[in-house]
Amino acid sequence: MADTFQIEIATPEKLVLQQQADSAQIPGKDGYMGILPGHAALLSELAEGTLSVTLGGQTQSFHITGGFVEVRNNHVRVLADKAE
Repeated sequence: MADTFQIEIATPEKLVLQQQADSAQIPGKDGYMGILPGHAALLSELAEGTLSVTLGGQTQSFHITGGFVEVRNNHVRVLADKAE
């Protein structure tokens, strides 16, 4: 199992983030989802909230509104309506 995973956060206007991560907390429609390396495949609708990405003890946070998240093959794609 890998120690990190690739995460991308994109909006219709731009690519907000593309990097490796140790973990992520993502606001799903039914509550927050914790993502770690090797996570099972997943497709979910997003809710408004704070998405946090951690790498090497450093955490970046983004306020997102709506969209979808896909987790597959140690790659997380967040397609958000807005991300700030």
